[in-house]
Amino acid sequence: MIKKEIYPKTKRVSSAGDKVYITEKLDGSNLVFFKKDGEVYFAQRNNIFKISELEEVKDKLYKGLYQWLNDNKEVLNDLHEGSVICGEWLGMGCLKYAVNEFDKRWYMFAKANIDDDFNLYNLIYDHNLFIYPFQSQELPKCLGIVPEVIELNILPTKEHLDSIYEKYCNKVNRSVEGFVINYKNNVTKYVRMKNGKLREHFDRGE
Repeated sequence: MIKKEIYPKTKRVSSAGDKVYITEKLDGSNLVFFKKDGEVYFAQRNNIFKISELEEVKDKLYKGLYQWLNDNKEVLNDLHEGSVICGEWLGMGCLKYAVNEFDKRWYMFAKANIDDDFNLYNLIYDHNLFIYPFQSQELPKCLGIVPEVIELNILPTKEHLDSIYEKYCNKVNRSVEGFVINYKNNVTKYVRMKNGKLREHFDRGE
């Protein structure tokens, strides 16, 4: 006999209600930092590098990243063992952002942990928790956080998102690639710019 309950418990509906958080989807390149076995690593595209090997891999890095890492590697060493920060590296997309609005090169959108096989787990998108990967419990000045757009009490339809998008673009007075929608720590994306051109959002083919 095996003593085990197989069918999982069904979650109760929250009486307090669940918020929907919408943030701006920046037109950048995915870049992840983490600390493992006392070493700081960074991951871009399909490659994971150690910062201690920076000189050997400098020709493989995003534009501007080599110097930025040299300037900020001590800051990244403040990460807790096993902690991960995920974000967007700006400057390589079709959209160009004004320095007076985006004065950082990297903007955080999630925190996580990493296992022994270099897999991420405990991915969390709550901006209020972004200080906790750091031993100092402070976000370093060289790092930014993706802009918040709006907080909702209901899941938005495409038509609702179209309306929010138009109002947000008018507010910030610049092109916006789209949004990331976070509901119960599950994220989806709403994309309006493709290769620098405005278009309708489609559910598939992003």
